[in-house]
Amino acid sequence: MKSKKNTRRAHSRRSSSSDSESRSRSHKERGYSHKRSSRRQGDPRKHPKALRYDGKTSWLSFKRKFESFQRVMNWSEDECKDYLLWSLEGKALDFFTITTTENERYSFRRLMKSLESRFGTKELRETSKAKFRQAVQGHEESLEDWADRVLTLATPAFTDLPEDHMRLKAISRFCQGCNDREAAKHACLENPLSMEEALDLVKQHQYISLAVDGKKNRRGREDVSVNAVQASSEVKTEELIASALKEFAKKMNITPPSAVVRETQPGWKPQRWGPSAGVKETQPGGKPQRWGPCFHCGRMGHRKRDCIQFQELLKKKGYKTERLNDKGLDRKTTRPSPQK
Repeated sequence: MKSKKNTRRAHSRRSSSSDSESRSRSHKERGYSHKRSSRRQGDPRKHPKALRYDGKTSWLSFKRKFESFQRVMNWSEDECKDYLLWSLEGKALDFFTITTTENERYSFRRLMKSLESRFGTKELRETSKAKFRQAVQGHEESLEDWADRVLTLATPAFTDLPEDHMRLKAISRFCQGCNDREAAKHACLENPLSMEEALDLVKQHQYISLAVDGKKNRRGREDVSVNAVQASSEVKTEELIASALKEFAKKMNITPPSAVVRETQPGWKPQRWGPSAGVKETQPGGKPQRWGPCFHCGRMGHRKRDCIQFQELLKKKGYKTERLNDKGLDRKTTRPSPQK
């Protein structure tokens, strides 16, 4: 009986030891499978398709997007490392491969710092500030694009300063570099606290200016049309005067130049009307100069002192005429001597 009891006890001990060993093995297998599953980390099927970076676009934009996915999806550090690898393309993927080849145990944070030093800010802070201060709006650049470019330049230029200071600097640069100076002055005087507010102020001023100046331009066009009518009426008046002068010249046997263009003709001289009119004097070209009518007989082509009727009248009255030299007067009339 004792031997049977002993055999039963030994068998129970063996079974308990085998059970404990099987339990320990199952626990080990579970731990190994858990470790193996934790090493697998990220799931390619859950990788966001929007996360793509090729080394040419903005690194800061990709970094902000990746950090947002990390916070929402609650990724661990190892998962972030896998998802980062699946997001890289082109030059960025080549750089990641070279970096991890040297040391595969690089942490996610160290990889992000390496990528940021390679594809992030590529210039000195002083250079970024100089570019920010010299930036102006392009001729064909819209206000929205200009505002985005100012913010993009302000980010690397003022990384060591608070965000409020950077925002105020960007707003000031936006107004100073705007093409529309009057609208920019209006926005500066209103002291906007955000880029959106400054953008709205500039647009508001442009809209008001367009509405007011548009009416002024219409009035200006009406004034121009009225002036054009007045100018045409003046031209018609000059034409009437010229035609009247031509008719008068035909009656008087005179061919004067047109009243409109006579002063613009080269070598034109005004006609002489007075006591010295009537003498045919030759010009340098050899052509006789035409004079007005005689003041005695009213005929053309001679002066009063050369008029035959006037000379006969003087002879009848007893006046004598004496010719002087060519430098002085042509003729001189003397009164008759008193009869003794």
